[in-house]
Amino acid sequence: MDFMAELAELAMASRLRRLSETYWQAVTAIYRQSGLDFDVRWATIFILIARQGPVAVTEIADRLGITHPAVIQVINELEKRHLIASTKSDQDGRKRLLALSEAGLAMLPRLQPLWDAFVTVNRQMLMQQTHNLLISVQEMEDQLAEQSFFDRVRAELDARSHP
Repeated sequence: MDFMAELAELAMASRLRRLSETYWQAVTAIYRQSGLDFDVRWATIFILIARQGPVAVTEIADRLGITHPAVIQVINELEKRHLIASTKSDQDGRKRLLALSEAGLAMLPRLQPLWDAFVTVNRQMLMQQTHNLLISVQEMEDQLAEQSFFDRVRAELDARSHP
């Protein structure tokens, strides 16, 4: 048996990471095989910019629930590849608004069929599951939004030290 599976709850984060890495490797291979110089790390930000149009860095971070520095790192890579362009906001000159560049717009129709295939395959796999992984992940994220894992573990440790 898989040792991480044996560890069950103790290895939950490691198993999620392993699952994520399995996906990322496959998606990266599909991009490469399709002749696209596109990194899997860029996808959610690229899709958000493509769907929403000009959007600020802070809004991207808020919408995706990731840190501002993480967004900046991806934005810098997308700008370096000339897939997005930034303009200053008319309302706030300090704010950068990001949109797909001509190269980004040209790449979008090449990416979309791959993303459609990813969705189809994921749906097929989810339909074969007893418990829908996406629903379970959402439930875990909701619980962690109410109280962080750190705070939950601290409370458990405190309860054990003061029976």
